[in-house]
Amino acid sequence: MVSGGLKKILGGVLLWTTLSFSAVLVDKVVASVNSEPILESDLKMGILYYATTDRKQVLDKLVDDMLLYQFLVGRGLQAPPELIEEALQNIARANRMSLEGIAQELAKEGLTLQDLRRFLERELLATQGLSAFLEREVKVSDVELELEKLKSGNVKVVRDIELLVIDRKDEGKLKATFNSEKPLEILANDMGLNLERLRIGKGELVDALDKEVWKASPGQLVFAEDKDHIYIAKVIAQEELTEGKSPEELRQEILLRKMEARRQELLERLRRNSFIKIVQ
Repeated sequence: MVSGGLKKILGGVLLWTTLSFSAVLVDKVVASVNSEPILESDLKMGILYYATTDRKQVLDKLVDDMLLYQFLVGRGLQAPPELIEEALQNIARANRMSLEGIAQELAKEGLTLQDLRRFLERELLATQGLSAFLEREVKVSDVELELEKLKSGNVKVVRDIELLVIDRKDEGKLKATFNSEKPLEILANDMGLNLERLRIGKGELVDALDKEVWKASPGQLVFAEDKDHIYIAKVIAQEELTEGKSPEELRQEILLRKMEARRQELLERLRRNSFIKIVQ
């Protein structure tokens, strides 16, 4: 979460030559959330941080952040001071500046390091802090994971089989040797044949055999034939494989979607139950 914010603020810092404000900053109140003020300096810091000149868009974001900040503070959470200082140091290093250099750049816009610290405290808690809070209450069930696999269309069902292929000319020998209680490996040795162990998907065997293999249950022996061969196969096991993404990657995607939905629900409730005043 911090890295995303840092990239944004780094973009803003590097845009200071084009996003310039009056050198004299009157720190008036531009909005309030449950009587807690959002200042002009917060708005201007947000313009730098989000690298946009759209004041309304930035103010809406600041109001949302304040709602989430108040919610989390009310539950005993806070952005650790060392995390805020680490973010400041990362900003300075990425811009090849000292903190004094960052302070000088901020001063050109009538802002201070303390303004930046206050801004980062709210931003970090409303993003990273909220994620930590939601991860404790939002879970992904095995059923949701299986449904996601089906929806993605990337699930491949495979079967592990043992397969013995007998030439038609050896049909008499097979009849004399075959015993349903005898393992296929022993039958193969008795007939001087190789037993194949395969992992197959639907449609990957000859038609007659494929149909029988996919009708059978694991552990069952099946028979099929064509004009040249007789096939004996045993279904060992069945497994579902997710192509492209691992189950853990799918689980993480579901988790992020659920957390974002929960965030939006929380924001809507907080907006309904809060007193928000826009001054500007």
